[in-house]
Amino acid sequence: MVRRCATRRSAPSPFIAFIGVIIVSHPRRAVAAGLAASALLLAACGSGNGEDGKQAQQIVNDAKAALRSATSFHVAGSVKSDNSTTTVDIRVDGSKSAGHVDQDGTAFDFVETGSSLYLRGKDFLASLSQDVAGAVGGKWLKTSTADSTFSDTTSSIDSLTKPSDLADSLGSKGGPYSKTGTGSVDGESVVFVKGPEGTMAVATSGKPYPVRLDGGSKGRMDVTEYGASFDISVPGDAVDASAVSSSSNSSASSTDTSSDKVIGDATKERDGVLEVAQGTITDSSGSASDAWGMASALAKLLPANIDVSVQQGDVSQTPPASPTNLVLYVQESSNGDLFLVVVDDTSGRCEAGALSGTPPNHDPQKAMVPSGQDCTAENALAALGG
Repeated sequence: MVRRCATRRSAPSPFIAFIGVIIVSHPRRAVAAGLAASALLLAACGSGNGEDGKQAQQIVNDAKAALRSATSFHVAGSVKSDNSTTTVDIRVDGSKSAGHVDQDGTAFDFVETGSSLYLRGKDFLASLSQDVAGAVGGKWLKTSTADSTFSDTTSSIDSLTKPSDLADSLGSKGGPYSKTGTGSVDGESVVFVKGPEGTMAVATSGKPYPVRLDGGSKGRMDVTEYGASFDISVPGDAVDASAVSSSSNSSASSTDTSSDKVIGDATKERDGVLEVAQGTITDSSGSASDAWGMASALAKLLPANIDVSVQQGDVSQTPPASPTNLVLYVQESSNGDLFLVVVDDTSGRCEAGALSGTPPNHDPQKAMVPSGQDCTAENALAALGG
C-alpha cells in the first residue's frame, strides 16, 4: 500500500468501497443491466479530525461530503448479489476513467474520456449486439456516452467513477447507524459505523474519507491511490460504432432474408411466445403436454414459413433452433413441469425463455445462450441455470 504524507498537510491514502450489484437476467443490462454503487473512500495521514467523537449519522454525512471532493482513486474488489459475482478494477482521474469489469465470467474493459466511451470484450459486446461483436472482434469499440445502445453500461460505469454518484449512494438506505468502536484499516486510524449496507470505516485523521464498507458475505471493495495521477490514454485501434452500425444496416438491406420470412429479433419473439404461453397453458390444462397446443397457437401468429418444433425427452439429442425454426421443449417431473422456448435470429443471437410450475405458466425466466454455442434446448437450459 502506498501512503504519501506532506508536512502539516496529508495526501490521501487507500480507501475501500462496497457496491450493490443488480444483474443480468437480461444481458443488455450487463453489468450489467446494472452496477448500483454504495461506496466509501480513504483515510489520509495527518492529525486527528475529531470524527471519532461525533454521532454516527454525522460521521456518515461527513464521509459523504468528503467523498464528493474526490478527484482520483483506484477501485478494486468484488460483490455478490442474486447468486452473481461481479469483480471490478477501476482507476479514476478527473474526467477520465479506465477499468475492467467481470460479471460471472463475462468481462469487458473500458476507457471513458469526457463524452467518449471505449469498450472491449467480445462476449460482453455480443450480449448487446452480435453484429457489433462480429465487426469489432478483439479490438476496442469507440462510442459515445450518449449512445442509447450502451446507456445501461454507461450508467453502471458512472455509478462507480463519478464521486457525486458514489456519495449519493453512500448511506442511501438512510440508517439507522451506530458507532461500534475505533481501530485501523491498512494502517489508517478509523472509526467504525454500522449501518444497513454493512460496517463502514471512516478516517479519523485528515479528511473524513470513508475507508471501508464491509458487506460481509455480500463482498467488499478496496479503493487505493486516492489523489494519485493515472496515465489513462485513448486506445489507438478503436473501431467507430457509427461505422459498424452503417455497415450492419447496409448488409441487412442487401440480404434476401426479410423480417417477414425469418426471425429477425430473437428477444422480441421469445418474449412474445412466453406471453402467449402464459395465456394458453391454463390451470385447467392438466399437464405440460398440453403445451403442445402452443404450436398451433403460434402458427397463427408467425409467418407461414417459420416452423415450430415441439421437443420432449433427452434434451441432449434435440436439434437446434434457427431463424426459420422456433423450438419448444417440454419436460414433466414430480417437482413441476417446464415449458422452454428457444429462438434464434438472423444475427446469430439465441434467446431462451422458460415457464415452470404445474401447469408450467409461472415464474418466467429469460437468458441468452452464450455466443459460439449451438442454439439448442440443452444449451438454453444451461444458460437458464437448469
